[in-house]
Amino acid sequence: MDDLDAYIVAPVYYRVVRRCGTQWHFVKGESFYNPLNLPRMSLDDLFASFGITLRSAASELRKINGGKEGFYLVDIMHKHYYYCGNFPQDVREKLIELGIGRRESILE
Repeated sequence: MDDLDAYIVAPVYYRVVRRCGTQWHFVKGESFYNPLNLPRMSLDDLFASFGITLRSAASELRKINGGKEGFYLVDIMHKHYYYCGNFPQDVREKLIELGIGRRESILE
């Protein structure tokens, strides 16, 4: 998961979750936007600061796409939950779809 942590960069209130088998893995990742100026904190504390728990988020995620394997996205500020797909790049596409980030043009 360390490679995945470095690969996914999102606003502080968005968290990536990977479903593998029966386990939910909350990806640490890096934040590029922190409008609330939150300090670096554990995932438990970050979720708690928005009034939810990792367990309650996993429960909501289980309702999406039948809780199948793949990548999910949690907007912990607004309590929105999204299924992204089976690959890390699907998370990036979902973030772009939500208006976060942009597609880079490839210069040859």
